[in-house]
Amino acid sequence: MPKDYKTVEQYVLNLLRKDILSGRYQPGDRLRQDEVAKRFEVSTTPVREAFRDLRSEGLVLIDTNKGVIVKGLTIKDLAEIYEIRISLEPLLAKKSVATISADALMEAQAVHREMCASTDPHRWAALNKDFHINLMKSEKDSRLYDMVKNLLVIAEPYVSLSIFVHPQILETDNLEHSEILEGYEQRNGKKVEKVVKLHLEHTLSAIQNAVDEDSLRMMSKNFS
Repeated sequence: MPKDYKTVEQYVLNLLRKDILSGRYQPGDRLRQDEVAKRFEVSTTPVREAFRDLRSEGLVLIDTNKGVIVKGLTIKDLAEIYEIRISLEPLLAKKSVATISADALMEAQAVHREMCASTDPHRWAALNKDFHINLMKSEKDSRLYDMVKNLLVIAEPYVSLSIFVHPQILETDNLEHSEILEGYEQRNGKKVEKVVKLHLEHTLSAIQNAVDEDSLRMMSKNFS
């Protein structure tokens, strides 16, 4: 298991999540606990725990009779993910303004510069996740941080696909990220809370306008 993961469960969860979001597992596919354990060379216990986490993220269904079934991504899921983010993330951002370290702020600034120079949808979406996590990781011991981080991970493929369809989204998002950074640099929690909320609302609207169900069905090709 790579050193980046504190537990075997986190390692298995990350790999399964990537497999689902990348299209390796398709909607309707059944995940068998013993097969996954054998593939990752782990016991069945962390696999079972990872399945529960995937269910809480909305990526699988756990049926008493059918077992663990991959859900896939839908427009309804997208709206729900961003509605929750809009409720939770501005609060977490406001809290993190008071606790962010100088190093974390510098890391976020560096990520932002790289995002402004990138036009690759997959790379930009991955950097976008890192950008927000760097700004809020000073609150990593809180339940709120764990919930928001999981939502950022799940939202990544939607962001990537929306940029693939409409590249002009990048310019607006980069400008809004500049405003978020400005709020952190000024240590202005209220400003950050307001800007993050507006940013998420704009992002949801942009993705909904760019992505349809047919696009989601093709995502495995675009995201691989």
